Amino acid sequence: MVGEAEFRLLGPVGVWAGNAPLGPVAAQQRSVLAILLLNVNRTVHFDRLAAAVWGQEVPMSARNAMQGYVSRLRRVLRDVPDAEVTTSSPGYRLKLDPLRVDVHLARHLVRQARAKAGEPGDDASLLLGLPEDVPDDVLDAGNLLRQALTLWNEPPLGGVAGSWLQETFGASLEEERLAALEDRIAIDVRLGHLHGPLAELPVLLKEHPLRERLVALAMTALHRDGRRADALRIFREARERLVTDLGIEPGADLQRLHQHLLTVEGIQDTSVAADRRGNTPAASAFAVWRRDTPAAAAVRRGENAAVPVKQPRPDRHPPASAQAPLPRELPADLAAFVGRSAEVRLVRDLLGRDAADHVRVCQISGIAGIGKSALAIHAAHALAGRYPDGQLYVDLHGASPHTTPLDPAEVLGRFLRSLGLPGSGVPADLEEAAARFRSMTQGKRLLVVLDNARDAAQVRPLLPGSPTCAVLVTSRRMLTSFDGVLQVPLDVLPDGDALDLLTRLAGEQRITAERAAAADLVRLCGGHPLALCLAAARLNARPSWPVSLLAGRLTTAQHRLDELRADDRAVRASFHASYQELKTDPDGPAAARMFRLLSLLDGHDIGLPAAAALADLPQTRAQRLLDHLSDAQLVDNHAPDRYRQHDLLRLFARERAADEDTEQDRTAAVERALHHYLATARSSARRHKHASFWRTEIGPRYLAQPGTPLHTPEDMRAWVEQEEGNVVAAVGQMVRTGSADLAMALAVVFAVSLFNHGLWLSQLTLATWALQAARQSGDTHYQAIALGDLGWCELCLGRRAEAIGHLRQSLTAQEELGNLHRQASVLDQLGVAYRGAGRFDEAIEHHLRALHLDRAVGDTESMCARLAHLCVAYQRLGRFTEAIDVGVRAVDLLGTTNATADLVSAIGNLAEAYRLAGQPQQAAGHYRRALHLYQEAGYAGDYREAEISWGLGHALHDVGDTSHEGEALRSRRHALSILRRLGLITPEEHHTIDTSATPLTPEVIRRHL
Repeated sequence: MVGEAEFRLLGPVGVWAGNAPLGPVAAQQRSVLAILLLNVNRTVHFDRLAAAVWGQEVPMSARNAMQGYVSRLRRVLRDVPDAEVTTSSPGYRLKLDPLRVDVHLARHLVRQARAKAGEPGDDASLLLGLPEDVPDDVLDAGNLLRQALTLWNEPPLGGVAGSWLQETFGASLEEERLAALEDRIAIDVRLGHLHGPLAELPVLLKEHPLRERLVALAMTALHRDGRRADALRIFREARERLVTDLGIEPGADLQRLHQHLLTVEGIQDTSVAADRRGNTPAASAFAVWRRDTPAAAAVRRGENAAVPVKQPRPDRHPPASAQAPLPRELPADLAAFVGRSAEVRLVRDLLGRDAADHVRVCQISGIAGIGKSALAIHAAHALAGRYPDGQLYVDLHGASPHTTPLDPAEVLGRFLRSLGLPGSGVPADLEEAAARFRSMTQGKRLLVVLDNARDAAQVRPLLPGSPTCAVLVTSRRMLTSFDGVLQVPLDVLPDGDALDLLTRLAGEQRITAERAAAADLVRLCGGHPLALCLAAARLNARPSWPVSLLAGRLTTAQHRLDELRADDRAVRASFHASYQELKTDPDGPAAARMFRLLSLLDGHDIGLPAAAALADLPQTRAQRLLDHLSDAQLVDNHAPDRYRQHDLLRLFARERAADEDTEQDRTAAVERALHHYLATARSSARRHKHASFWRTEIGPRYLAQPGTPLHTPEDMRAWVEQEEGNVVAAVGQMVRTGSADLAMALAVVFAVSLFNHGLWLSQLTLATWALQAARQSGDTHYQAIALGDLGWCELCLGRRAEAIGHLRQSLTAQEELGNLHRQASVLDQLGVAYRGAGRFDEAIEHHLRALHLDRAVGDTESMCARLAHLCVAYQRLGRFTEAIDVGVRAVDLLGTTNATADLVSAIGNLAEAYRLAGQPQQAAGHYRRALHLYQEAGYAGDYREAEISWGLGHALHDVGDTSHEGEALRSRRHALSILRRLGLITPEEHHTIDTSATPLTPEVIRRHL
């Protein structure tokens, strides 16, 4: 374990402990770390991660490679406390205190400094009218800025792969450094500390000659130093550069500062005056700023420096009118705009900063009706002040129902006329018109909004060429072929924002009166902005309707899209336009089929292997179609190789499936996906525990699809975490459609995976579905199994009375069937239930009966499990000698088998017997052995590890040796973190236990002791 590690972006990217780099070494891993650190504690979409590593040329193997980079990065962070990379839809997230990252620490210090320095206005008012007594806060602000600037040691983002990160973030990071440096220099001048600024500013201005604030600071520093003539020269030279290089005049602040200097002590013109000490303006530290231009030479001769005006070149096109009004074409901002604060900030951060070396393009993408245009127009209004030369807007009709997308040549004609070119001067040729547009926008601060674009080909001719311009594009497709485009994908609104939108549209009084019904309405609309707008329109058109009436009408899935319409707008129509456009591509029919089939399963998402099985396609072909759907915003690729449909899109896709696919085809597709899940679950059960093999023989022998290979415990855990909800939903879907055999087969075998990973609430739902399926089938064998599984997971959740009732019913059914193996298992489970209820004698009796049946059938491995449970029952009765005796027998017998999980449990039970018998040293040794065996086998992060870790911490505490206190505390906290992640402990119980001076055993562990 390393100490307080540092995470660096402002130089070579990496993790450092002191001056020692911990990694990563590979450039690709540094890129992944860099983008995660720039977005610390926020989910980074896979597309941005891929761009950080490969730029625009993302290979087909990117997803697998990314998983490898993240895995290796996790190894780097393994010993770094409180730093963790987690999988978080739709990508990954780095959980970390932001102040451990140099760039976030620097930003924090700068924010503190600016808060202390206050908001005095522009530099002219701040620096030319100095107060006699400077507040201490200003001194503190200067010190904070110096601390921040020490963190910028080298060019940022060093050692990363490719150029995308530098191109995307390098300029903004340099801008932050320069802004902080300017703030620090301003404070120095304000304090009268001129020596440093007078030495720094010449170098800075040589590097950044067009940066007006540096010019203002230089003028002010010179003025404060008594060199007003030099200050005026600086202004003239800066103005010449701005006019010559950019064709613009200095900004208002710089003009005001210049005017102030002209009027100081009677100077009324632009002549160069001697300073007040009577010295002529000799060469100074600022001489390096002056160029050998005619204006500069005139200044040196003491003449007025008139700036020459550049004459326009002859042009064969009619000139634009000099009096043409500036275009202000943005539609009105939406009065009901809510939420999207992160996305608005992202757009403003990119398009609101100073010009880079290329035109800045930002694309907002998302499914139909998600609010792309609303966000673009809202953000454009917020940015309008940054683009004083105008804002152009056009709806390209790329996805408008019953409307032909606009031709780029037509749009260029509109834009050129808006910029003042007479209609007769608009070129007819597309390329010539695009070139003319680039010429007319050169050097202008212009914002172009291209709304509702169809594809990249429609957008490309409409891009200006000047880096002073910015472009905001909205499209249902993600346009990935442009260099340096910032992608802003839109998801549905969070519940709170969705309710705010509904409230604004339908009226606060009406929504407040039926908050619960309004919340249902938001849920049924899936947070989809267009659906919410249409629902509000329906309510506004029918004032007599209570909100609950519309919510009730939306509850029926097959009628929901019928209800979500108003006038000429409808959710179905907007989806249909995207669907029809999809079919026009070469892969369109196959992608459309995939789109329809994805809607047939009830799970919350689907992985690539299951989707391939659903469509009966090779995974490579399926992935291509899914990526096609993702680009068309008809599915959300929310995590590597995982896809989901919005609820309303799923309803639309099911409608299309019902119309375009036969019932036989739909049934076969669902069955293929279920066979894939079943094959994978069987593979997991076979690898985990021999005693579970019988479960793999329930249901169909021949499976139409293979499963996902699960080679390691980590593979099994990852698959269960990803598919837990999907498999449970699939079982429920099979029960509702009457497919009892397949539902039962999947429920019985998947129960093993859920139990082993401590996912008992999901196991309870699964067992409930299994019992319904068993009763549908009328099969006594199925019912006996389902009753036993239901009773066991109720027992795990502490519902002892219900558990005992269901286990007794299961035992009766197994006795009728004459199945001795299953009778022994249920007897053993009843023993655990009676032990939990404090009926220890009955518990021991049932364990002994189970042992007797195991001996009769020669099942040694099951006998070991009974002995391990008997060990715990003896402990609860205080018969520690007997507990240790049967515990040792169980461990010895299991040592001859491959049942690692059972062996670990038996060693843990024996360890607890030693602890309760007053032998904590022996207990700790056995707990360490159990933990070592379990982790060596590749298992981690499940309930069994939590129980063993807790036992080790408790035993070390009982030893009473202060040298063990640290290990004891770490073990207990590790157990608590696992239980918290599994949802087996509440935050309140976690806090109570963690702050207790003595170990308070978590309730979930006490139930199993």
